[in-house]
Amino acid sequence: MILALEILVAALLCGVVTLAGFLTQLYVESLRLRPHPGARAFAVFEEVLQPRLKLEPTEGVRRYTMLKQGALIVLTVASIRIVSSDELSLATAAEALLMTFAALAVFGHILPSVLITRTTGEWARSLVGVARALAWTIAPLVVLTGFAKSVAELGGEETKPEANGSPGDIQVFLDVGEEEGFIGQEDRQLIQSVVEFGDKTVREVMTPRPEIAALPADSTIEQVRQAHIAEEYSRIPIYEGSIDNIIGFVHSRDTLEIDRERRQTTKARELSRPLTFVPETKLIHELMRELQQQNAQMAIVVDEYGQTAGLVTMEDMMEEIVGEIRDESEPDLDVVEYPDRSFVASGNLDLDRLAELVGFRPDEDTESTTLGGLVCEQLGQVPDPGAKVRLDGIEIEVLSADERRVRSLRVRRAQDAEGVPARPQERAS
Repeated sequence: MILALEILVAALLCGVVTLAGFLTQLYVESLRLRPHPGARAFAVFEEVLQPRLKLEPTEGVRRYTMLKQGALIVLTVASIRIVSSDELSLATAAEALLMTFAALAVFGHILPSVLITRTTGEWARSLVGVARALAWTIAPLVVLTGFAKSVAELGGEETKPEANGSPGDIQVFLDVGEEEGFIGQEDRQLIQSVVEFGDKTVREVMTPRPEIAALPADSTIEQVRQAHIAEEYSRIPIYEGSIDNIIGFVHSRDTLEIDRERRQTTKARELSRPLTFVPETKLIHELMRELQQQNAQMAIVVDEYGQTAGLVTMEDMMEEIVGEIRDESEPDLDVVEYPDRSFVASGNLDLDRLAELVGFRPDEDTESTTLGGLVCEQLGQVPDPGAKVRLDGIEIEVLSADERRVRSLRVRRAQDAEGVPARPQERAS
């Protein structure tokens, strides 16, 4: 009778280990930028389980990991009692330990992975109450462990934990990999882009305010449709009063559902879809995850005063990893190369693209993200046509500009320029 009870307890503990392992892996998936495509149960977890469990991802990982560890400890004790009679010998202890390792492998890792990838997770709906009760049961131990860790750190030197794979380490890895031949130039650029992606803010990739194609909310659907055609954008933001009060956007697909007669009278606000608003300082990998969750493609960027600073799309952020994405009908007009090895570029040319063309990267304290902005920052004003700037082996000449911004520039390597003084910057009179 006692043996049967102990076996029943062991079986229940195996179930607890499986459930804890299942939830731990799902919480870990929720912390990733993009959950694994094979995690079929993640959709049910995100829509049903996580809201009802009411735990933040990091707290969920902490609690269910500790629950799994605690259950394994109790399972070890139960295994020893099952395999031993009156006396505990080395052989029975080893046998119990082997049973625990087997339980850890099967119920702690293999079975949860199978449940995540081979089932939809619907079966877990009925166990939410059990999972919540177990999480609250283990909560005091989690708090106690955290308190003990804090006490242990008292009086010690405050050290900043080193991130796994610092930028310097990754750079060394790329250099060695390229020298050894197992990392190609394109692979290196892709890895470098991914590394830099984590630190980039929305401000660095957004379309600036002056270039946003937007319309007043009282524009007709026909006017919006013409804007879609002229600008070749599928989404046009609309605003009330001024562009600082954007209320949404109109999708080209929605305008096609309006018949010709109604296009002249229906206002854009009637087809408005909601938009996400984000600060300039938001990291783009965070925004990308949010837009994925909202099934959205675009967000409006606002400055610290709440005014419109720019617009950012999924495509803008993806281009930071894979490079410029162009349609087959979209010509490459932002850079025109000449036989003398110089090239003419738009003032909106991204500084990352400039680095690809001539190998120039500005100082870390540079605030500008475009070529025109860099010239304005160096000269302290919007320059006149003919102004020149010389920086780290390149010469930049302003070809056209108005009172507000630089529109086009010529860039050449310093050794190819003639009659340019060896000064850090120069402005033509």
